[in-house]
Amino acid sequence: MPRPLCLFVLFTTGGLWPGLLAAQEQSEPKAIRITAPLIETRWQEAPSGVTLIEAEDIGEGRAPLQPTDALSLAPGVLVQNRDNFAQNPRVSIRGFGARAPFGIRGVRVRLDGIPLTTVDGQAQIDAIDPSSIESVEVLRGANAVLHGNGSGGLLDYRSRHPRRADRARAEAQLGGFGLRRAHGAFTGEHEALAYRVAGTHLQQAGYRDQSEVERRNAGLYLDHQQGRRNWFAILNHLSNPLADDPGGLTYDEWQDDPEQAAPLASNMDAGQQVDQNIASLGMVHRFDQRDHQLRLQTWLTERDFQQQLPFPGDSLIRYDRRILGGTLHYQRPIGELTLHSQFSLEAQRDDRQRFCRNTDLDPYLCRSGISTDLALDQIERARNTGLGLQLAGPLGERDQGRWIIGARHDRLSLSIADQLQPGGIDNSGERLYRETHYSLGYSHTLNQHWSAFTQFATSFEAPTFTEFANPDGSGFRPNLEPQYSESVEVGLRARQYHYRLEATLFTVRVEDEIIVDDDPGADPSDERTFYRNADRTRRDGIELGARWWPEALPRLQLSGALTWMDARFDDASDKTLPGLPDWTLFLDAEYDFRHGWFAGISTQHIGTRYADDANAERVGSQTATDLRLGRELNSLHHATRLVIGIENLFDAEHLGNLRINASNDRYYEPGAERRFYAGIEISWP
Repeated sequence: MPRPLCLFVLFTTGGLWPGLLAAQEQSEPKAIRITAPLIETRWQEAPSGVTLIEAEDIGEGRAPLQPTDALSLAPGVLVQNRDNFAQNPRVSIRGFGARAPFGIRGVRVRLDGIPLTTVDGQAQIDAIDPSSIESVEVLRGANAVLHGNGSGGLLDYRSRHPRRADRARAEAQLGGFGLRRAHGAFTGEHEALAYRVAGTHLQQAGYRDQSEVERRNAGLYLDHQQGRRNWFAILNHLSNPLADDPGGLTYDEWQDDPEQAAPLASNMDAGQQVDQNIASLGMVHRFDQRDHQLRLQTWLTERDFQQQLPFPGDSLIRYDRRILGGTLHYQRPIGELTLHSQFSLEAQRDDRQRFCRNTDLDPYLCRSGISTDLALDQIERARNTGLGLQLAGPLGERDQGRWIIGARHDRLSLSIADQLQPGGIDNSGERLYRETHYSLGYSHTLNQHWSAFTQFATSFEAPTFTEFANPDGSGFRPNLEPQYSESVEVGLRARQYHYRLEATLFTVRVEDEIIVDDDPGADPSDERTFYRNADRTRRDGIELGARWWPEALPRLQLSGALTWMDARFDDASDKTLPGLPDWTLFLDAEYDFRHGWFAGISTQHIGTRYADDANAERVGSQTATDLRLGRELNSLHHATRLVIGIENLFDAEHLGNLRINASNDRYYEPGAERRFYAGIEISWP
């Protein structure tokens, strides 16, 4: 048996059986309720894999650099790119999203009901302030019924609500590689109005050359209670004036000096600058019955973006983006059944340009063939209309079973208006997709603590404008099609005072999967990323997640997440899909000593994987360990927490990111060596 599995079996069984023996002596623990599946339900009754991560999982002495830092607690999830702020964290769920060269692809992201995933399917989460997160629900599996295009999974973030947050909060962290971070928040109420204002400033020189970052987040959350009706308004601002990109290294460069930047990244001064504003207004009206409610929400996102990529050619990107959207959710009971309907409208406009840059490294002729450095100029528009229905109800005399069925229809249009038209050729065009998808799920209560579930679901994922990039110039790349998925999963859950357990078996079949093209057929010196369709792929896997609070050591909490996945091209080659490890394991232990002292240690193991479609570049496994120590000092008026921590405690060699099918074999972005940090948190309840 592989070593990661041995460790996990010892961990889970060691904690599970004492809890099972004592089950009859314990009363029912407080129910965990989740909302990501749209129809609110108890965690034990959800018909699919879902993990709830709460505020204490995100903080508790950790250095909160990214909103993805706690996602390793969810099985089936792989997070990369924590330290390259120019590329954003990369998140994959059951292998969806692994191909993204930057940001999050194939996984939907929401913040307080606002989609952070664009209409065409790309997501950046730099607008999320880690210190303002109250919880995140990680919904695993391809299910377009819930959220439409690109649903390989969902990250549903919730901010600290004004009516539940501390009156005031202040944080500060200092650490190696020039880490400087400060956060402040204030909450108040005036009659029926509650509000929360928060801001964060982050600076970091970075472990590698050309990796400096400066970022500011600010947010305002208003909530007005009016009888059964709640009005809310959310404002979110991001200013990212500096985020350098050190680029990828070859294996020899990595082994020679992991701190160096790619030569072209330094010469080109690669990096990005971003300004983004989000405004949202919504209303929730609750009727007499618990499950009878109406929710309306609208949002506007404006993002100004500029990025210099680490290679010569048409490598300077600029776009101005505007997204306007709205959604309506209506839910009501019909006898013993619950009906949920949803209707959404979204419109996106990107004004995008690419400019040629070479810094005299190599002679280069702009693709436009004209005298200026403008290589691409196009208006990109995406519009989506979605209509969905879900119906849920009990099954059996004692309501031991709960079923849920759903269907959703999306009309997605993507258009490009070619403003440049080099050589008099107009590459404007449009793609229109009409997609209907469905799901069927069932959960069954086995006893007071155990339940089982199964689900079948379908999903689609249309190419984004970035993936539609044409090696021959502007417009759409010909013959690039959406991908379609069918997934089946079965699982078990247990919930009791001293443990929480989830185990899932899943299989996913994908037609026309969109993958990185390792041979786009353009200029071989072009380092841009292009995409193509694979015929068929498959993913088969096991996910295990557990938490244990031993009766003999009530101050100890143990958490773990294990994933095994076999992901392959389903063709004659039978090659492994690149970027996806066979095993991932995360273990965390935290102990609260007397007199306010606490300590925690976490370890993450990532198994072997490949960097390319041909499976010629094999990447070995890696393990990294973090340690945190602290003390809480409480008084009648405020609570203070002092923290010191060590990231990569044993100074292990590891990768922060793996670039799939990267040109010139630049697959590797080394992870940071050992780093010390210290922090202070003060809160006024």
